[in-house]
Amino acid sequence: MIVRSYTDVIKPIEAALSQSERLQIWRREEVETADGDYALCCLRYTPAVPNAPLIYLSAGTHGDEPAAVACALRVLDKLVAGDPIFAQYAWLISPCDNPFGYERDVRENEAGVDLNQAFGAPDCFPQTSFIAASLKGVHVDMAIDLHEDCDSDGFYLWERRPSSRTPIGHQIIQRVERICAINCDPQIEGHPNEHGVITLLDTVGSKGWTRERYLAESIQTGCLILETPMGLDLEKRVRIHLDAIRSVLDLLQ
Repeated sequence: MIVRSYTDVIKPIEAALSQSERLQIWRREEVETADGDYALCCLRYTPAVPNAPLIYLSAGTHGDEPAAVACALRVLDKLVAGDPIFAQYAWLISPCDNPFGYERDVRENEAGVDLNQAFGAPDCFPQTSFIAASLKGVHVDMAIDLHEDCDSDGFYLWERRPSSRTPIGHQIIQRVERICAINCDPQIEGHPNEHGVITLLDTVGSKGWTRERYLAESIQTGCLILETPMGLDLEKRVRIHLDAIRSVLDLLQ
């Protein structure tokens, strides 16, 4: 059953594109399903600052995590408005990678597949193939993947990084905990949780073939997976995501 419209994602994207010459379509592809066609979009923002670090922001891998998609659209608004913190970086933004699931509020795509476990063979599904093609030949300085957790009472994050890279996860938590409780369970999904930070070093594969593992192994970049607690209202979750992203940007300066 359809509970929301992907058109409500496409319209803000089109509006943002019409308002800023610095924002362009990086890749667009139609996905055909038995229930209709969906246009997957990946956008590129080029700042005025030359040689700026590139942030890859993704959302909507799981269709039942709407605040992630709403936050990605909010980032587009900030770029169009020239927000001084956001607009100093280059961006590659994939705002809704699973339109079928998004409209139906389900985790999986039209084939019943959890896309965040399908990156071991990305060409098997149109959504993961699109993501891989969007990233081909791109140097990413930091990847941020937005998610939500219906079973968590607090915010937490996964920090996938090379052993040689300085961790930033706990600094992000220090900022977010001003506005949101932190999940301090000893373990999350079988991984040790240190006050809201689960660390995955190098090419550890214990979380399966997720997007962040693909990013680590295929394009050799670190990734932060941000998880908001779904017990809060949507606007609050969007603000938490935005605050965490802003913290990342501050730390990269």
